[in-house]
This record gives sequence, structure tokens and C-alpha cells, in this order.
Amino acid sequence: MTNPDWWQTPQIREAMAKLEEAEVGLDQTIADAKQMERQLPQTGLSQQDVEQIEAHARSKDAPRELRELQERVDRGDLSWNDIAAGRFMDDPQVRSALENGVEGMRQAYSMIQEGHELDDIIEPGGPPIATDAPPREPRPSRPGGDPEDDDYFGGSIMKRD
Repeated sequence: MTNPDWWQTPQIREAMAKLEEAEVGLDQTIADAKQMERQLPQTGLSQQDVEQIEAHARSKDAPRELRELQERVDRGDLSWNDIAAGRFMDDPQVRSALENGVEGMRQAYSMIQEGHELDDIIEPGGPPIATDAPPREPRPSRPGGDPEDDDYFGGSIMKRD
């Protein structure tokens, strides 16, 4: 009987040994990653977080898209934990409902950059979220940057007496 490995040249045997070594290393890396994953705390929304989101989504102040998304959650089509985990982000209705929150985060970021204190942003419930109304164009400031014309979400923060 002939040797079944007759065709393996020294270069092929060396390459196969390196491949096997790499496979063992890959298996060890996968096992290490799974162990690390088990040790990481589970993240996600708490029951209180979900209740707050649902309360807001059901409120009259919530944008129509968010209320409609809450109806889907109520039907069991998806959950707020699914959305928080990034699932359903390819769903146009989910994306549309969350765009208002993104705008609020942009406004909060701008306020932080302008030097507002975090407590001043958070205390009143965060920056206003967009509604079904189209966005307003900012008013042009007066020449010379007159502080009397500071624009704060469509209204002056400096009052003239």
C-alpha cells in the first residue's frame, strides 16, 4: 500500500502545520472571548427605563412617530430593549421615531459646547425635542453680535426692560 500523503512536499507539510497552529490559536481566542463575555455585566434598559420611555411615548407631548412606535411595542412586534440594542435600525418607522431624539441630543451637545451647565440642560427635562412642526430657521443676529439678539431655541435669552 502506498503512503496517502505522498503528494505533500516539505513546504506543504510546513504550511499545514502553520495552519493547524493558527486554528488552535483561533479556538483559544474564541474560548477567551466567550469567557470574557460571560464576565461582562449585562447592559440594557432597566424596567424603570422602559416604563419611562413608554410613559413618554404614550404622552400627548410625544411626536406622532414615537406614539406609533409604542403601538408596535404594545402589539409585541418589537421591544424597547430590541431598539436599544440596535435591532430594527433598518426599519424606517423606528428610524423616523428616533430621529427626534437625535435632534434633542444635538441640541444638548450644542448647549454643552456653548458653556451651559449640565444641570441647566437636564433639569427642565433636556433640550426640547422636535415635534411634527417643521424646524424654524434661526434668526439672523444683529451686526456686531449684539447680546440683545442671542437666539435660544427661537427666543432671546436677554430681555430688555
